[in-house]
Amino acid sequence: MKPFKPSLSIGTKMLISHVSLAILVTALASVLSYALSSHYIRQTRIDELMVKAEHIAESARTPEDGGIMPARHTVRIYEELTDAKVFFLDAGSSDVIRMSKYHADAPEDSEGDIQWIEVLDSIDRQFAERVLAGEKVSALRRFEFAQDVIIFAGVPITDENQAIRGGVILAQPVAQLRSLSRMIRFMLAAVVGVSVLLAILMAMQEAQMLVRPLQRITRAARRMEDGVYAERISSLPANEIGDLGRALNSMSGRLMDVIRNLRKERDKLQLVISGMGEGLFAVDKRWNIVHANAAFLELTELTDASDLLDEACDSRYEPLRALLLRCMKSGQPEEIEWQNASRRAISVEASALRDENDAILGTVCLLRDVSEAQRLEQLRRDYVANISHELRTPLTGIRGMVEPLIDGCMDTEEERQESYRVILKETIRLEKLVGEMLDMSRLQDGRISVELEPMELPGILEAAVRSMSAIAEEAGVALRVETDGTRLACLGNEDRIMQVLVILLDNALSFTPRGGSVTVFARDAGSHIDVGVRDTGCGIEPKDLPLIWERFYKADRSRMRTTGTGLGLSIAKLVTQLMGGDISVKSDPGKGAEFTFTLKKA
Repeated sequence: MKPFKPSLSIGTKMLISHVSLAILVTALASVLSYALSSHYIRQTRIDELMVKAEHIAESARTPEDGGIMPARHTVRIYEELTDAKVFFLDAGSSDVIRMSKYHADAPEDSEGDIQWIEVLDSIDRQFAERVLAGEKVSALRRFEFAQDVIIFAGVPITDENQAIRGGVILAQPVAQLRSLSRMIRFMLAAVVGVSVLLAILMAMQEAQMLVRPLQRITRAARRMEDGVYAERISSLPANEIGDLGRALNSMSGRLMDVIRNLRKERDKLQLVISGMGEGLFAVDKRWNIVHANAAFLELTELTDASDLLDEACDSRYEPLRALLLRCMKSGQPEEIEWQNASRRAISVEASALRDENDAILGTVCLLRDVSEAQRLEQLRRDYVANISHELRTPLTGIRGMVEPLIDGCMDTEEERQESYRVILKETIRLEKLVGEMLDMSRLQDGRISVELEPMELPGILEAAVRSMSAIAEEAGVALRVETDGTRLACLGNEDRIMQVLVILLDNALSFTPRGGSVTVFARDAGSHIDVGVRDTGCGIEPKDLPLIWERFYKADRSRMRTTGTGLGLSIAKLVTQLMGGDISVKSDPGKGAEFTFTLKKA
């Protein structure tokens, strides 16, 4: 593990960079200033010394016939005036260059204190030769005859005819120049120190001016990172950092709008997914559950969606796990039909989720309960089969009678009349079947509307009994009406009430043996009126009770006197519901059954 290295803050870095730059610039300026000032002072001194040497050479000019070099007191005057040592060169011999030297211990008025020495050092000799050659020479260097670093200025001495008779050299030690340089260096050092201090103060102030807005921007950005998108930055400067803060404020506002819209869309999508009747289940490629709605849990009968991916879970979920695995590997849609614990048929479709590069990201499953669809499909098939059977029976009877008539097999009038009666009976039966099918279709489609009106039930009950009395008499069954003696006012439709009563009476007569009785009753039940038919027939088995309202369903046919279409009770139920009531049945096998439907009170 690498050791932690704390990083410097941006303010410290800016301070260091500003101070470093200030020190560097000040140091370079100081060095340049020192070099320029030193060069200027040195050059000024040399120029001044050269002018003084020219004046001395002018005053020391000798006549054409020669002369004597100035006496010591004259040289002293020169030295006091020029603040430099004065030396004279003798140009008497071209091979030997001599330089005047004064005895320091000789009296001031002595004229015999001059001593001529020969210039032997090659560098000194070159300097002297240049002067005696008529050249004005200056230098800052160490000469052998001076034994020190000295500023020299040499000027030739000419006579009236401009012939070079000698030369004068002024020599000034650099001690004064060094003292002045030290003073300049001290002043420059003081300036550098003050400049660096001011630079530090200014850099600290500038760094604070830059860092404080950045710190506020950083705090705001971190709060936005924590989800506080309403954060705003105030007191921003009018510079680029201020522009950055204002841009962050604008971005925060837009981000809030975007997130608000995304949340709305997410909530809408969640609402749609949660309200779906189909189960939705999605996993990513690492088998982490992305989504599972309530319908999925209801269809799979799981309490937790993660149980589906648990191999220790019930083995009945293995087909679903295998489906997900196949789809994840192949990337192709997969579909199976699966039964849950309640034996409901579930259609499962799995599809792969892909990104823009067509890489598989996961799998999504859609589960649909197809039990009702299968039941309806089976009902459709049964409906078609029942219609075919019910239509074939009367058509077969009609054909069985028509063919002998056509072939002339009926010899007597009595046989022909019997055939006509059978054909009529089967035709009526066929007509009744078609009529009931049309009524059923209209009732289910809502094409039949019922206008309810106030009416009294006793008269309707009597009319229903009279319409069925002939059939009851032929069957040997007694018909009677039973009421509580009140008006029994209700809201209904007379034709539809009669239709339901006829269906129930026909059904009761079919299942009541000879000698039995059928009672049509009506009674006040408080909030509504109960109307029904009670018989003393064979009754209905408990297993048949939930099914008798289905189309074409027929109970035990071995106990039926006549054959029906199996649509009557279905039509009776639809008509009763159309009038705002309900219908029910109670039965005791072997003792009879009681059908009751309700009507609203008037």
